Amino acid sequence: MPLSELRKKWWGMSFEIAAEEMRRLYKTPTNDEKLRLYGLYKQAIHGDIPSVEEYVKPGSGFEREKYEAWERMRGRSSVSCKEEYVGVAEEMIKKYERNIVRSKWNADVWSVDY
Repeated sequence: MPLSELRKKWWGMSFEIAAEEMRRLYKTPTNDEKLRLYGLYKQAIHGDIPSVEEYVKPGSGFEREKYEAWERMRGRSSVSCKEEYVGVAEEMIKKYERNIVRSKWNADVWSVDY
């Protein structure tokens, strides 16, 4: 395993965990922050946005902004987008805090002896 992967495993978050953590923020990020994450996520998972012939460009509003956020990432590699996404996620967790909800069910599940 490369050192960069070990570092992520022991000292940081993976892309998948970062994406999940963004759903658990205590406070709501700004639209610009959401759009930046959206563009990075879509490019990391799906690659370049399809052409206008294959993917209808939304007319206006937030859907159009999401389209443009993904379009701005065109040409970037999946790896670089995942790495940047994790970095942005770590900053946002510090800024907006995690919304961790503990429940009795979770406590019971994680304390079971196998």
